[in-house]
Order: sequence, then structure tokens, then C-alpha cells
Amino acid sequence: MVFDTNVLAYALLNVTEYRAAAADALERTDTVHVPDVALSELANVAWQWATTRGLPAAQAHDALDLAEALITHVTPAAELWHPALDLALATGTTVYDTLFIALAVVRDEPLLTFDARLLRTFPEIAQRPRAG
Repeated sequence: MVFDTNVLAYALLNVTEYRAAAADALERTDTVHVPDVALSELANVAWQWATTRGLPAAQAHDALDLAEALITHVTPAAELWHPALDLALATGTTVYDTLFIALAVVRDEPLLTFDARLLRTFPEIAQRPRAG
């Protein structure tokens, strides 16, 4: 299964509104595929939460360690950037986001995301995680 960074962040940083659905999605899969940019995005989210929301640094580091344990496959962005650029140009969506869509297309799997724009722009690929 391909996971958007926001699903990982909501599960690992305990975002109350989305945590149950994000954690359930992670528990129900054997594989977690991400493009390599997800790693820096997740580290950036942990930094943002530590600097703006009072997340303790130790908890931010723990979230990254857990993500490292959960992520089973990391695809280099260079393997996806041409189709990601084509998707971005066709839809006006950022390449950062279309890298996840391109990975889902290549793997012939859905992208799990809470991103409303991706869900709306790519309804045949992007799916919202659901609890239960």
C-alpha cells in the first residue's frame, strides 16, 4: 500500500481527529511504500510540531524511529519524477504530491491520504483511510 506522509504523521504524532483511521490503515497492511521525499516531509512535520505545538523532542524522534520501522519500501524520487511532472502539469498539483500518486500508479495500488485536493483530483487512485 502507498502511504501519504500525512497518514504516517497523524498515526505517529497522535493527531486525535485522524489517528484511529491512520493507525488502523497501518495495522492492516504488511507493506508501507513511500517515495523518498516522504522521509524529509515526515521529519519536517515532526520539527513543526516540536516548534509550534510543544511536541517534546524525544517524542518527535520516537515518531521518526517508528516510521523507519514501519516503512518497508522507499522508492527514489528519480524513478518517479517524469510521471510525477506529467501529472503535476496536467492537474496543477505540486510535484511533491504527484510523486505519491505516481508511486501508486506504478505499484497499481491506492494512495492512502487525508489530502482533500488529492482525493478530489485523483479519485481513482487516492483513498481516505477509514477506521475499522
